[in-house]
Amino acid sequence: MVETILIETGPIFTMDRSNRIIDRGAIVIQGNRIVEVGAEVSKEKYRIDTRIDAKKMAVIPGLVNTHMHSIVYAARGTIEEMMMSKGMDRTLEEFYYPFMKIVRPSDVYDEAVVAYLEAVRSGTTCVNEMYRHITACADAAEHVGIRAVISTESVDLVPGLENDLQDNEKAFNEKNNAAEGRVKIWFGVEWVPVCSPEFIMKTRELANKYHTGIHVHLNESIGEVEWSKKKFGKRPIEHVYDLGLLGKDVTAAHCVWTTDREIRILKETGTNVATCPTSNMKLGNGIARIPDMINAGVNVGIGTDAPNTNLDMFEAMKYTSIVQRGNRLDSAAMPYQKIIRMATVEGAQALGFEDVGSIEPGKKADIVIVNLNVPKLQPVITHGIFANLLPNLVYSAHGDVVDTVIIDGKIVMQNKVIKTMDEEKALERAARSAETLFEQMNQLV
Repeated sequence: MVETILIETGPIFTMDRSNRIIDRGAIVIQGNRIVEVGAEVSKEKYRIDTRIDAKKMAVIPGLVNTHMHSIVYAARGTIEEMMMSKGMDRTLEEFYYPFMKIVRPSDVYDEAVVAYLEAVRSGTTCVNEMYRHITACADAAEHVGIRAVISTESVDLVPGLENDLQDNEKAFNEKNNAAEGRVKIWFGVEWVPVCSPEFIMKTRELANKYHTGIHVHLNESIGEVEWSKKKFGKRPIEHVYDLGLLGKDVTAAHCVWTTDREIRILKETGTNVATCPTSNMKLGNGIARIPDMINAGVNVGIGTDAPNTNLDMFEAMKYTSIVQRGNRLDSAAMPYQKIIRMATVEGAQALGFEDVGSIEPGKKADIVIVNLNVPKLQPVITHGIFANLLPNLVYSAHGDVVDTVIIDGKIVMQNKVIKTMDEEKALERAARSAETLFEQMNQLV
């Protein structure tokens, strides 16, 4: 039997084409779809199974994290001294790749469960994941209840990790469209310096064969750009463009150090960008030219990455705006209206989910209910030129304001309680897994 959910709520930020805001209204969900939304809905038409009273709360579309890694759980805070003393390139060589070689599918599952729970708790309903042993990530996404696009962090020039593209293909055949279509498998490319031209072309060949997408890191740091120029005679975006990798089915993470020509390439190919300002700043990699990309017509979503150490998309939204304002000496750069669209409907578009990202009849029911009765979101002014709720969600809120999360029409968290699994046991299991992994890592470094 198809369940019907009625949400009676305060402000609804629809993120439809006109950015319509309904001051007070209701949403009806049947199965995994929104069937009615408005100031008044025909409640008598429906046999309501579940009523959610959110009259003192606000409703927004679920947030879309367009670039993250579940290794954020295991690596959280553990490599700060190494990064400060040795830099990111050495940290990759001495921590990241050795860690990727020893991590087991069971470890990945445990890490991914906790990462996805953290995402849900902070209002994220869809993630673009890149890791290893991704069938385990797909299982984790299915069990937590999150929507996920998952790819392997594939390379062919790092000894011990050469088979990841084959693993990615295997995962596609086993897990694509799992969880009633909630889980999608894409093909992943780690970054240009550790991937041969033949490998990159093979990735594009497989994506075309299976009619799926590609997730890739590009132009994240000056070091990466210079390494690519020395190795291949081209900047990373230019290099993968010449190899045929780019396209509308690609989301490229970071794109910090881009030239005008590279921005034109992104636009001409329809390639999507996932900007990760908190990670880029934490690693000292710089500030991406996001306003220039948007003005050129590039679709840009927002991500957290892993070095950021948390998966809070509210924090990521804030920094996506304020770093550009500070860098450009322009308080009008990256307005909040654009930021919230990047984190919802435009992020969903980057991941190929055209029926996610806004609250409209016919769309999938990925919905977040925010508690307004907290100091950081008060006062609430809903009308006139001083209306402040939407800017406060971007600049004042953090993930702790999220009360209830619905994904694909199912209540995954309600009143801050996870409904899909035993969260405490999941945390205990992941902690044991991390302890074992770091005992091994201590013997390797």
